[in-house]
Amino acid sequence: MARASISRARFAARLGAVLAREAMHLSASESVKRLLWAVVLGLSYAACSSTPEKPGVVPGGEDGGTPGGGDGGPVIVVPEDGGTVVTGTLAGTLTEAGSPYRVVGDAEGVVTIPKGQVLTVEPGVILDFMGRPDVTQADVDPGAADSVMNHHEGRVEVRVYGGIQVRGTADKPVLLTSTNPHGWWGMNFFGDGSVGDGDPVFEHMVFEKVKKNDYNGNRDRTRGALWAYYPGPVTIRHAVFRDNEVSAKCGALDLMFTVGSRVEDSLFENNRTRDVDRFAQDGTSSMAGGGAMCVTHGRDSVVRGNTFRDNVLEAYRGATDSSLAQRPLLAWPNAQGIYDLGGGGALHYFQPNNDLVEGNVFVGNTVTRGPAAAVYLEDVGTRGLTLRGNRFVGNRAGAGAVVVCNRGSGGVELVVTDDNVFSDNLVDGRAATNVSGDCTTATK
Repeated sequence: MARASISRARFAARLGAVLAREAMHLSASESVKRLLWAVVLGLSYAACSSTPEKPGVVPGGEDGGTPGGGDGGPVIVVPEDGGTVVTGTLAGTLTEAGSPYRVVGDAEGVVTIPKGQVLTVEPGVILDFMGRPDVTQADVDPGAADSVMNHHEGRVEVRVYGGIQVRGTADKPVLLTSTNPHGWWGMNFFGDGSVGDGDPVFEHMVFEKVKKNDYNGNRDRTRGALWAYYPGPVTIRHAVFRDNEVSAKCGALDLMFTVGSRVEDSLFENNRTRDVDRFAQDGTSSMAGGGAMCVTHGRDSVVRGNTFRDNVLEAYRGATDSSLAQRPLLAWPNAQGIYDLGGGGALHYFQPNNDLVEGNVFVGNTVTRGPAAAVYLEDVGTRGLTLRGNRFVGNRAGAGAVVVCNRGSGGVELVVTDDNVFSDNLVDGRAATNVSGDCTTATK
């Protein structure tokens, strides 16, 4: 990969050449579309005013911009010129000298970390998942409601089959963002296919502006801005997840089938789950939930010292190919025999197993119609989850309580220690109870 900074004109020319080579492998009509896009992008870069060669980091709070601390984390400016173009493969070492990395993806809008290779991201690197931002309203499904608009062709998705190590520092965090007005498809692991190249680590990073609203699509297009379907430990420390949106579940992060994962000293802010779920038709169950984060089918995870602030789960149910069809959320048990797995303004746990949530702050999270202003648990085994030393302040839900635990196994499924603090939380406009559901709860 080239690492030297380049001018706007040279960047546009290089990108045009890359896409021209790609176009040779496409149909004639598609080739014209790609090449026209390259010309338009080149003109837009040539018209931009000049910016500093290296990005500026504007502190986001009292701690001078450390991810996870202060008010909102750092604001990192993406330069308008210079950088390195990335198309089909993302691997090797990304350096600050080669930054920003303009990730376009291949003809299908995908960039891959291949099996057997490792992506190492050094401090100060900016990854701009710009895709192909020539998408217009003509690319949007005209039958879809505004909240589920699909802009497929313009975005880029990262598929992880190899290893990834994102290691920023407090002074030089790594930024994963998108200057595409429609966002990007996020980063997705694929179970056993992603194993064998070292466990993933994400430290001192900002992860933002993912939009997964392919509301009848696969998991990599509907859940978790970072969908870590990975049967091993995922480590996330000193990170910021903000302004991400999904249509099914887990606005910012989904730890699926992970073992021994740790999420620590991080900030989850203004992430959103639209809860437009393809399983939510009449006679079926909804599998939506988690305004910010989910732990699904995993075990031995630790979520410690984080702030979950102003995340939202918009709990309405039902979607067809081109429109929404609402049905009420059904509390268990019900005559229809339906398990609605939806809830949790901040966290959603499905089948927790010896998981710990400790020393976190949950403030201002919201579920518009569903249960669990902060944490929702479903299908819980003995001592599936322990809540210790957390603060729950000003969270809102339409039903249930601040913490809701459903479908317990008959033992002590949920431990809520006496040092948890609950204040000013509301359910359906009234003072919220702390815990509800059919699980057995203990304090030790």
